[in-house]
Amino acid sequence: MKRLLKRFLLSAALLLLILFGLLLYSFIPMKLDVVSDETGFSPAKSGPALLPEVTLSLLNTGKMSSRQAFAYRGGSWDTEYEYAMVAVLLRHPQATFLFDAGFGANVDEHAKTIPALMQALSKHAKGAPAIAQLQPHGITADQIKMIIISHSHWDHISGLEDFPGVEVWMPSAEINFIRQRPQSELSQQMIDKLKLRPVDFTSGPYENFDRSLDLFGDGSIVLVPLPGHTPGSIGMFVNLQSGKRFLFIGDLTWALDGVVLPAERPWLARRLVDYDEVQVRRSIVKVHRLAQQDPDLIVVPAHDRRVHDQIATFPNVER
Repeated sequence: MKRLLKRFLLSAALLLLILFGLLLYSFIPMKLDVVSDETGFSPAKSGPALLPEVTLSLLNTGKMSSRQAFAYRGGSWDTEYEYAMVAVLLRHPQATFLFDAGFGANVDEHAKTIPALMQALSKHAKGAPAIAQLQPHGITADQIKMIIISHSHWDHISGLEDFPGVEVWMPSAEINFIRQRPQSELSQQMIDKLKLRPVDFTSGPYENFDRSLDLFGDGSIVLVPLPGHTPGSIGMFVNLQSGKRFLFIGDLTWALDGVVLPAERPWLARRLVDYDEVQVRRSIVKVHRLAQQDPDLIVVPAHDRRVHDQIATFPNVER
């Protein structure tokens, strides 16, 4: 009996050691395979002189922090990484709208809806919600025509409560995904209170994306599917008269390093937040190849403060 118990304990210890080794392995630097992606390019951008006047600003609504190692494979355990929480304000001749809503006024309560392990691995600090920053400059909630959501995780939709009645745009795949989530999740608690409008990618190929939606039909703002992190995750191209081009990629990667290398999140982070790891890898490689094709394209992960610091913060604007 003692011999069997000893064997069991040794086997259990060996198994735990192997599992721990695999966990550590998932954090070491490893680049994604780029060669296997052979997607063609269909450039569809208008010349800057033909574009309408569009302005873009970031609204900083708070932050979270954790070890950089959780942001991408190869990140440092010694470095604390700041995850910025932003809403993007866009003013087009046809509409003033937001891309993502950032932290809202009730974010402390919303943060309690995330899994306990994520709460233990990160901490949040709230800033002024988007509506509180807009109102002193004469932009009221009813002037925001719509809020386009990159995806439905809590830190991107918290601020929706501060814009009651506004149209919330997201693909049907994302709406269906929310309806299948546990009642404990913020998106599930919110969805029946939202005025939803499904996003349909009906504008044909754009760059190396096989589908797109030219939001106003003038080439200034183009939405594209970026599935993986959630089924209906989307990206947004913004093309300005100055010639600047932006691609907002939501949480496809948490850091620009994930696109540049390219590299995915480590296993533990993927298990916590990614719906489909294979699709995430494909989408990362797609954006990586596009960034190589167009070095002037400014790729903007939703949470990379280093990138955000190079973009105008409200009330300043990019135009």
